[in-house]
Amino acid sequence: MFDRHEDLKLIRRCKRGEEAAFAELLARYRNAIYGLCFRMTRRSEDARDLAQEVFIKVFSLLDRYDETYAFSSWIFRIATNHCIDHLRRNRLKFLSLDGYTDAEGDEIEMQIPHQGPQPDRVLMNREAMERLEEVVDDLPPHYRAIILLRHDQELAYEEIAQIMDLPLGTVKARIHRARNLVMKMLKERSYDV
Repeated sequence: MFDRHEDLKLIRRCKRGEEAAFAELLARYRNAIYGLCFRMTRRSEDARDLAQEVFIKVFSLLDRYDETYAFSSWIFRIATNHCIDHLRRNRLKFLSLDGYTDAEGDEIEMQIPHQGPQPDRVLMNREAMERLEEVVDDLPPHYRAIILLRHDQELAYEEIAQIMDLPLGTVKARIHRARNLVMKMLKERSYDV
């Protein structure tokens, strides 16, 4: 996915202060890091801010990067940890659909669109993906991160182990537990599995 040798050339240029190399490195990883941040937070504003903060952190720590490891693993580790910290700091507040009020205290009737099954296969697949994403969004952050790195970013177990700073066996076990938890949550919500 990312060329390790090209990354190393760019990093060495960045360390020499070449601004064009910073821009090129940013361009190489911008979409992937934003995508990970978006999948972790499900909010484009947060994802943009988090991705920007990740790149600021990466560039400020670039002199500490160990070239024996893949740069992609290092930057994904920073992004994953940053997103998990953000989610822990900003736990989602649940709101009741009964008696929801606006800032003045006036009751607001919430309209919830009907999400019934569609006859067209494409729409059914989209709906199934939305349900799966909803369940993945409800996973604890450490499970969500590992599932997104494996299935969204399509990283190998070894890369995930480096990113998460976990033993390979722990990564495999967490992915297995996360998948089981996803299946259980889908069943509990009466989604077809």
